[in-house]
Amino acid sequence: MSSHKTDKATKTPSIETVTDLTSLRSLNVELKEYLDRTNNAELHELYPGVERMEYDFIAERQNVYATNLVEATAHLIKGCLGAGILGIHEGYMHGGLWTSLATNVLIGFVVQYNMLLLVHSAQKMYIRLRVPKLSYPDLVEAVIATGPLKCIRGLSKVFRYSVDCFLFIGFCSTCCIFEIMIARTIKELMESISTNFKNWQLPISIYILVVAIPLFFISMIRNLKHLAPFSIVADIFCGVCVLITIYYSILERKHDEVRPAWKSVHGLFRFCGICLYSLDGIGVTLPIENSMAKPQYFYIVVQWGMSIVLLSVASVGFFGYWSWGEACRSPITVHMPKDDASIILQFLLTMMFAVTFSVHLWVPFRTIWHYIGWRHNRNRGHWERFYRGIYVMILTCTSVIFSDLSNWMSFVGNFFLSTIVFIFPAFIDSLVIWGERNFRHLRLKLLRNTVIITIGFVMCCGAIYSYIE
Repeated sequence: MSSHKTDKATKTPSIETVTDLTSLRSLNVELKEYLDRTNNAELHELYPGVERMEYDFIAERQNVYATNLVEATAHLIKGCLGAGILGIHEGYMHGGLWTSLATNVLIGFVVQYNMLLLVHSAQKMYIRLRVPKLSYPDLVEAVIATGPLKCIRGLSKVFRYSVDCFLFIGFCSTCCIFEIMIARTIKELMESISTNFKNWQLPISIYILVVAIPLFFISMIRNLKHLAPFSIVADIFCGVCVLITIYYSILERKHDEVRPAWKSVHGLFRFCGICLYSLDGIGVTLPIENSMAKPQYFYIVVQWGMSIVLLSVASVGFFGYWSWGEACRSPITVHMPKDDASIILQFLLTMMFAVTFSVHLWVPFRTIWHYIGWRHNRNRGHWERFYRGIYVMILTCTSVIFSDLSNWMSFVGNFFLSTIVFIFPAFIDSLVIWGERNFRHLRLKLLRNTVIITIGFVMCCGAIYSYIE
């Protein structure tokens, strides 16, 4: 223990270090102990009068930065509301007005349900494995390694790395799009309020490099607890932006034009990808639950948070397409008049997406830190910030190189999101509930999970079809 970071007074590992080390531990020990308990009949024999004590994962968590319900809800809203909300009206244009609205509501409820499904499965595994918390990749590995399908137990690491890859690519593309959106918004704002900037016509890459400076510093915040005040303020900004957007949409509406309710299958698949990209937050679900002081009330966070997210996305998409029709372009701010309210709106948007960038950055960086953090037992905080800075610079370089390919990055995010939002949570839940005594109830759950997995596969194929077509 001498090589670990220690508190000056006690010379014992700090809580922060213990938490990091716990999160970096291999699950091999816990998985082996669980399999030994389930396979060895002697371990199930209890002394007379003695009952087996159920593991209390809440009491075992040692998190000095635990978040309350309000903070967790703010993080979930920021984790779900992405850059896609600026382009959701264009998605409505592809799918048709009323078809897109109905599909939007349906996808929103399914995403919310899958979040709860994932957390419910994770909390069951906490008790089985006697561990206080699990990440999404940890959960997949544990479920496969201990599940009823013994033929695939040896592939648990493969499933873990697959989820790591899907989450990493999805969140990296999302972070890049956030950075590009912020840069484009500032570019449009500066050119609209200053004739000098309009005459200079600076390339978008310059604005991306300028935006990278504040993003670099806000990315140095290592704990979600410290991001909570910023998330709450950003959520207020987001609400104001949504209201102003609806106001301008109604104000600019030409009532003599009729919007089609349905367009085509190709357009519907295109809309599904944009919609899922606009309100998905499956990647931040378990990190938020793991950081909560009362994780047993996570369903409240999902109910309130996803209701706000769904209402915001549906409102911007519906009224945006209802107002500007086939002339829809992203971001939605390009349609607004250049008055004082619109300028304030764009400033609020840039601040909101800067905070959202830092929240989304937290998940892919934890993936990187999981594999390299064990090399730095001393000064872990300094090393983590060092790698965070390098990671932000890599994302910035990627945004500069592919600044005109945001649609392609959105496709990468949508394709992988369909897998980790629909397929994996339902598959995990099927393995966790396998063997329940109520056979009729089990069959209903398995049928439900089969439907969700089928939706995931259809959306993956639809993403390819919509972009090839």
